[in-house]
Amino acid sequence: MAVLGWVGGAAVTAPELDAHLADLAASPAGLRLGLRPNPDETVAGTGRGRANALRSWSTRALLLDRLVAVEAARLGVARPGSPDDWVDCLQAAGELCLGPPSESEALRCYRANSYRYRVAEGRRVSHVLLSDRHSAERVYREATAGGELADLAVQSLDAGTRTRGGNLGWVERGQLAGALEELIFAAEPGKVYGPVESHFGWHVLVVDAVRPGHVRPFSECKGEILSELATDRRQVALRQWWQRRVAETITVPGGTLDLLAPGLPGTSHRH
Repeated sequence: MAVLGWVGGAAVTAPELDAHLADLAASPAGLRLGLRPNPDETVAGTGRGRANALRSWSTRALLLDRLVAVEAARLGVARPGSPDDWVDCLQAAGELCLGPPSESEALRCYRANSYRYRVAEGRRVSHVLLSDRHSAERVYREATAGGELADLAVQSLDAGTRTRGGNLGWVERGQLAGALEELIFAAEPGKVYGPVESHFGWHVLVVDAVRPGHVRPFSECKGEILSELATDRRQVALRQWWQRRVAETITVPGGTLDLLAPGLPGTSHRH
């Protein structure tokens, strides 16, 4: 009986691979790969070269799946698909020792990636949306003659802001387009402007407040940076541990099978 490899000294054989391929052929991944329930049909239908490649990939997958099962049982990992469960169990077993990232590490990350913490200029806008220029001019005259835009907003075609006094919320550059956006970012706060046309209709608007563009201070970002660094540290440690276990635990005849090579395109197999 041909042996494909050993996981922790336990042989994985060709008949086990045939059973694995038969199960895979019935799955969506197998259908995408062109597998057939009968291995001989796979060879005939896909060509010898591709069939051999599929068999090689499936051998890797079978060996790695076997190692996942062995290690999960050894460590008590309840959810083998959860990286967090692996790291928690590995730390409990003393096979990983991960300290929390320091504030100085977070500060270095903050300084090296300050663009990530930049907040664009924003303007809080209220508007009334009308269907035609004539109606918009009338609303503009009423607003500039002492009428409250919030009261006039009951006429707005924008159902989402009509009941909020026309409050459109905070707008940043790139969220709107053309003359409407240009007017908003050129407007003097508190002054009524319009009519201005967009593809929605005709607007009469006022900028209620301006939030200058700025970089968030480190004190505000520190918590999320520390969390990201901790997550990255866990992921890197788990990946390195897994690579060591593969090298230490799985052997193959001749040592020619690259167990950590990427999977075939279009497959759903991941570790």
